[in-house]
Amino acid sequence: MVGAAKARAKKAGVPFNITAADVVIPQTCPVLGLSLLVGQTQASDQSPSLDRVVPLLGYVRGNILVISNRANRIKNNATIPELRRVANFFEQHILGAWMKPKEI
Repeated sequence: MVGAAKARAKKAGVPFNITAADVVIPQTCPVLGLSLLVGQTQASDQSPSLDRVVPLLGYVRGNILVISNRANRIKNNATIPELRRVANFFEQHILGAWMKPKEI
């Protein structure tokens, strides 16, 4: 996951400074509540996915979160209820905790 993120960061020209220790994979997706399935040979909605909370900040400590592959793709083909759950999560958690001026 970290190696792939490093390659994506280089390709996108965004900062990268994370290590494996910075990547915490929860048992369930904090956005959609799906159980995360680690070690699958093929990606699924329940695969863990490394998200850049603020994309332009890159893969840096304090700006990454492991969520489900579904939550990370949701902007592409989401239903209205799913979009509301994503919006509610980020409004409550990201704007309140992650976006403190000292962390940006």
